[in-house]
Amino acid sequence: MKISEYLDNFTPDTLISIIGPLYRSGPMQEPLLFVDGGSNCRVGNAGLSVGDGDSSVCPMDIPLPTDKDYSDLAFALKSIPANYSSVCLYGFLGKRRDHEYFNLGAAHQFLESRSQPSTIRFEQTIIGYTAGTWSFHREGLFSILSLKDAWLTLHGDCRYQCRDRTRFRALDSLGLSNVGHGEIHLQTENPVFVIHENTFDSR
Repeated sequence: MKISEYLDNFTPDTLISIIGPLYRSGPMQEPLLFVDGGSNCRVGNAGLSVGDGDSSVCPMDIPLPTDKDYSDLAFALKSIPANYSSVCLYGFLGKRRDHEYFNLGAAHQFLESRSQPSTIRFEQTIIGYTAGTWSFHREGLFSILSLKDAWLTLHGDCRYQCRDRTRFRALDSLGLSNVGHGEIHLQTENPVFVIHENTFDSR
């Protein structure tokens, strides 16, 4: 079964949870995609597993070759139809830093491929937004990261605001270490990531 065929059982506004090899906790409600070692946490036949099996003790529903020029997560994200708009990743942060960087890259490509406003989350730490207008609630530190040049505005209950359209260059420290204390409004012309530090509060 293909990932798109599995997702045909759900409506496009349903949150897709993707479980990775570093999964510790989080919801296990379908639709569920288990990426390689994430399938070690699978209960019964819930969801669908995909990967090359290098970190799993379970056979994959969708086996991938070991020698390939893309990651298991990148394959899973690219297989999600463009009308699905909400994904949360569990077990993809920590351990190998290089994997974290490339997981962010795969998430960015996912956001660029969406045909409507969409989000992708890394647990309670990072939220990626497509181009568009967004609001989120934040109490504490946060940073805004762009992997491509992005023009954006930022205002509301935060210490550092960009009320005028401002260019955030790729990996620009301009977005580093802001502080939120309420409702924050973001408008961006390209996908960006909001990185939360310490506590997480998003409504």
